[in-house]
Parts: sequence; structure tokens; C-alpha cells
Amino acid sequence: MVKRIAVFTDNADPLAALGGIESGGENVYVNELCRALSRFGWTIDIYTRWSSPKTAQIAKIGENVRVIRLAAGPLEFVSKDKLFPHMPTYIQNFLAYREKNKLEYLLVHGNYYLSSWAAVHIGKMLRIPSLSTFHSLGIVKHNALNSKDPSPKDRISVELEVMNGADRIVATSPVMKDEIQKYYEVNGKKIAVIPGGVNLKRFQPLSQILARRIQNINTNRLIVLYIGRFEERKGIETLLFAMDELAKRMQDKRKILRLYVIGGEKRRKWKKEKDTPERKERERLMKIVETLGIKDIVRFVGGEQREYLQYYYAAADVTVVPSYYEPFGLVPLESMACGTPVVASKVGGMQWTIKDGKTGYLVPPKNVHAFAEKIGYLLEHYATRKHMRENGIERTRRFFGWEAVASQMSLLYNDIIIENFYRQLFGKSPKNGEIK
Repeated sequence: MVKRIAVFTDNADPLAALGGIESGGENVYVNELCRALSRFGWTIDIYTRWSSPKTAQIAKIGENVRVIRLAAGPLEFVSKDKLFPHMPTYIQNFLAYREKNKLEYLLVHGNYYLSSWAAVHIGKMLRIPSLSTFHSLGIVKHNALNSKDPSPKDRISVELEVMNGADRIVATSPVMKDEIQKYYEVNGKKIAVIPGGVNLKRFQPLSQILARRIQNINTNRLIVLYIGRFEERKGIETLLFAMDELAKRMQDKRKILRLYVIGGEKRRKWKKEKDTPERKERERLMKIVETLGIKDIVRFVGGEQREYLQYYYAAADVTVVPSYYEPFGLVPLESMACGTPVVASKVGGMQWTIKDGKTGYLVPPKNVHAFAEKIGYLLEHYATRKHMRENGIERTRRFFGWEAVASQMSLLYNDIIIENFYRQLFGKSPKNGEIK
């Protein structure tokens, strides 16, 4: 029997270029997790939304893993905050594709609240179990961003429907599990904590001197690194003001102090770039740099290929993640896996992945002085950086490799599928310990 499952990620094509509009952690999560799951014997079809005529409908990304793009709305980019009206079409086209190709699935796995809503409805139609991974939570996001939260008004009601309808919910950290129980009143027994992961073959320790030579960076620099999208919630503005404070405090070292900002569109494409929210945010930040008078220490690198990021992590003295809201955060794990300590906002899953004082520092979001303090301390204390390097490498290898993450998810899949077979045979759910 083929262990075939359907994974839904309508808003995050796993093959999309990273750093672009609304392309980031969820894309990586689905891509890496599904390829790792295939090594546990699963055959996986990933269904995403077809958003460009330049992309093929079907693409293979690994052994027994393929991406299938479904038409749902215009064949162009549509913000995830405007996708919900297209979800019924997404469901209809999935059902038609499945019927045409005579595909049978043991389980459907939704990601984010949109695809999870689709997974719940499809699961009920096909009488198979549904699983939902929440990559963010509407209530928590709104509390963090207030009036600047772009999410649609019906998001929270849809999330509640998903949490009530799904057979299992995956929280990516114990912090998220607590938030789901607190704000959505979901029984903790229904929630499994399975984190995101890091590709330990791609992100691994490397000599800092070698990494800097590869990137043509002066070996005597003090390097602070930011990797991520250009969104206001990412808190880059806080980091820029912290760098200004650092530059004033470390006048004697200003000439060797650098902040590398990596993300968004590739720099060579900036002149032809469309008027996107990310472009507006980048240009706003560049004006802040100019106003503060720190153009000499800030480098906007633009987007980089994912395979090159390990060299930036390894070249840096510290990676900074100043987000106002970050449900999980893959960047801290990638940095720690490469041996670079992290200074991050004390929010979301980063409160769990980063061990404060051991693999990096956690500080209050938007607190410029606190960020400047911890970044400066690490830049000036090599022994602390070295200690955190060792701890970060050990922690990521022990808990966050994709093989370990996929192993947990595979066990959860098996449990849910067996429980569903039991219900169909006996008309009731099994009691604890009844299935061995």
C-alpha cells in the first residue's frame, strides 16, 4: 500500500524564490519537511496555488515528492490576505485533479489557516483525517501589530473553525501551544508540538576567515547580520537605530563596524522592481539610514541564493532577529547551526529555540537600547561568542535537524491514520492505550 498524503500550502509555493514577496519560512518548512518525510516512506503531493504562467503545473522536488499547482484566482501573485475568497475554487480544482488522476490519500495536511481550512473541508468530504500546522496565529499577530496588522477581519473566525474541525493541530513551539490553548480554548491533547527545522547539511560550521574570503569581506570587520524579508513587523528599523547607538558608543571601532542586510529582490533587479510593499519598506529603511548618517556601516545586499547564506552566517559575528512578531523563526536556527550567536526579540517560538545567555540573547521587541547593549557585548567579547557558538551547534544538531522533525511528524501521521481506520471499523474513537 502506498503511503500517500496531500499537503496543502496555497500561499507558499515550496519552489518560490526566497526573500521575495511573502516568501520565506513557510516555503522552506514545506519543502524541507516533505523531502525529509519521503525518506520515511511517505509519498507526498504538495498542492499550492498556481500564480505564474511561467511555472509548470507539476514539478518534482525529491524522491516521491512533487509540487502540483492549482488554479485559484488570477494566474498572478495575490497577497495571502486576499486569498480566502479563492479557496472554494482551490478545493474544487483539487478534487477534480484527484478524481482525474485516480489518487487516494490517507491524510491531508494543511499549512497556515487558509490551506488548513481547505484541508479540514477536504478531509470531511473524503472521510480521511486532517492535520493543520499553524505558522502564525491571528489573535497573537493582532495583539503584536495592532492597527498595522493587515490580516482580514474573518481570519480569527476561520482559525477557530479549523481548530475545531481538524483531527490534530501542530504547534511549532511550546509557546504556540500555550497560545492556542489560551486564545482558542483548544484541548491540549489535540495539539502536538513539532518544531520547524534546519538543513544541517547546508547550514554547518565554517571557518569565519574562510567565509569572509569567499564573500570578499575584510577579515578585521565586526559584522552584524540581518537575513529576512522587508516587512515592518520584522523590526529592521529597531536594528538600524541600535546600530546608530553602537556606532556612537564604539567610535574607535566605527571604521570596522558593518551591518549586512540580506533579503528581498536581488540588487541587480532593483531598478526594474515593481512598486511592491517590500520595495516601499526597503526604501523607507534606506532613508532612515541616510537620516541617521550610518550609510558607511550599513550594506543593503539584496536577495541571495539560499545556498550562499551559510557563508554570510559564518562570516558574521552576530545575527540579529528584531521582529515584533515571529511565530517560530528559521533564521535563528540557521545561524546557530553555522555557529553564529543570535540576538533576537523575546517573542514567539524564538523564546524556545534560542537559549538566552547560552546560544544568544533575548531582548524586548522594539527596545533599541537593549539590542545595542547585547550586540555590542557580543562584538567585544570573543570568548562569549565562542561559547555560544559551541552551544548553538550542539542544540541545533540535537533537536532541529529535518530528519528529527520528520521522524516526529511521521509518527503523528501514523497515529492519526490508525485512529481514523479504528473509527471507520468500530464507529468510535479509540481510548488511550487501546491501539498498540
